[in-house]
Amino acid sequence: MAGGPGAAGQGSTGQGSTGQSSTRLAGMLLPLFLAVAVLCGACNGGRGGSAEPPGGLGAVPAPVVATTGGEVRGVVTGDVASFYGIPYAAPPVGDLRWRAPAPPVPWQGVRDGSVRGHPCPQTDALAAAASEDCLFVNVTAPTATVVPTATVAAAGTTSTGGSTGASTGASTGASAGVSGGASAGASATARTGEGRRPVLVWIHGGGFAAGSANEVDMSALAAGGPAVLVGVNYRLGALGQLALPALTTESGGDAGSYAVADIIAALRWVRDNAAAFGGDPGNITIFGESAGSVNVCAVLAAPSARGLVQRAVMQSGPCLWPYPSMAAAERTGEAFAAQLGCTDPATVLGCLRATPVERVLDMGGQADVLTSPRWAPVTGSLTLPRPPGEAIAEGAADRIPVIVGTVRDEGRAFTANFDPGRELTAERFTQIVREQMPDRADAVLAAYPPGAVPPRERLAQVITDRLFACPTARSADLFTRTGSRVYGYEFDVPGLTPVIAGVNPGATHAAELPYLFPTGSSGSSGSPTSSGPAGFAGGPSAGPSLTPDQRDLSAAMIDYWTRFAAAGDPNAASSTGPLPIWPTWPVTPIPPSPDRLVLQPGTIEADTGYTAAHHCEIWG
Repeated sequence: MAGGPGAAGQGSTGQGSTGQSSTRLAGMLLPLFLAVAVLCGACNGGRGGSAEPPGGLGAVPAPVVATTGGEVRGVVTGDVASFYGIPYAAPPVGDLRWRAPAPPVPWQGVRDGSVRGHPCPQTDALAAAASEDCLFVNVTAPTATVVPTATVAAAGTTSTGGSTGASTGASTGASAGVSGGASAGASATARTGEGRRPVLVWIHGGGFAAGSANEVDMSALAAGGPAVLVGVNYRLGALGQLALPALTTESGGDAGSYAVADIIAALRWVRDNAAAFGGDPGNITIFGESAGSVNVCAVLAAPSARGLVQRAVMQSGPCLWPYPSMAAAERTGEAFAAQLGCTDPATVLGCLRATPVERVLDMGGQADVLTSPRWAPVTGSLTLPRPPGEAIAEGAADRIPVIVGTVRDEGRAFTANFDPGRELTAERFTQIVREQMPDRADAVLAAYPPGAVPPRERLAQVITDRLFACPTARSADLFTRTGSRVYGYEFDVPGLTPVIAGVNPGATHAAELPYLFPTGSSGSSGSPTSSGPAGFAGGPSAGPSLTPDQRDLSAAMIDYWTRFAAAGDPNAASSTGPLPIWPTWPVTPIPPSPDRLVLQPGTIEADTGYTAAHHCEIWG
């Protein structure tokens, strides 16, 4: 599954190409991979060693930075420097497959940071470039903030090696009140401490089974903040979330949450290395979309991650996702092992670790969105002892400011898994509702009546409200009740070309991502370009001329997200000037109190009635 050849000192331990067809998507959570299609223009297909950074290799000499694993030379494009493919853990191959992430081996000489690391093994469009040697981070930072090796050496900093090694030696620069954020109107600049920038750590989506940090161009957020951006690769599918009694015994009770453990290891790497890139290790925001957002919440609930992050943004992935229990995950794991012919309890782990990754992937698919995923973070382990919702409710998570939000009609893309290529009839809609939610079918059929919209759009509304909007509202309530300040949003692009026949125009799952990660924006403009990924019209090749309203929305979202990262408050003062006030989620909703910020081209305003608009009286 290896991509192009790696740079010197960057060997790959990939297992060969999977040769999987993209038709496997039909059996997966297809729309959770929409971000790959929407954003792959930012990463030249997300391929490994052969991919160039956004905008191509710049001619401006890039600094060499000293990290805990060794020196890395980046690439400068416009106002930012990027450092790709930095290992934060050892390759999880051979005997390290299905074990906690181990520290990387320090390298000698200067690592080439212009080369992207491989995506983790998967069966979607990134499969050809993937490898088990995939635990890398990408870092993008304003060029002016990066601390070159010569400067670091002069300060007495040494490289210790390993993602969990000693800090780079610079002061953390943590400012007072970091865990609680700043009050409205506080200066974002004052929060960064001694000129250091806030750090935003991106956790990609992909249904727990696909995706890569390579999918996004982080330069607009980095330049627009200014901020230090870090994208994280983590193990996927069965490789990241397999549970078995033998693994539980071997690990002392920590099976099934390898992906979450990877992300926590990456956060430790960020803490130890942020200062070298001009970032503040005491001001880290973790943000993710879809499955990445669910993983963000898992990190917040993980005891070993306490204190590693100071803010969180959860986009289209609620904390109240149905995480599988250890017992259920072990049953899934035993069936999976049997499919691979590994049935002897005494040898099952050796058998599985010797199985080629291609066969692991062949047996590792997901289901449709209304069916519990086969692979997801497992609760009941040392990494994730209990469901995140319970941990947060009981005060076992840091009380930090959070942003939560959804796309207005998340479910449209997910309907592709139901009667694909055919018209979805009213009778079929009724059948799906009665089969999938028999305890409330009559109430659902009454709340989403026939005639108002086509049957497929009715199904999209049910998926949106049941799986995204209402669990997000309950997650916001949960954070608010436990003392966190919460900001809710709802994104839409009215009139956007329908993502699939049979649904109405407008945005769907992942459509906000091109506004946060516009391609071709390595300078300081912070707005999407017409050659960027589609999010605006349905595909990377669409490339329409963007309207001023679309550009303004992208710039505003980048400003809100980076203000929040800097100050814990998206309303914090900024050199870019005022934006519409983003209301906090109400502790006790009292109409007409605003409960969210509506983000649309031409419309950025507070609004009320989120739970009523999504029939949350039905979904709880």
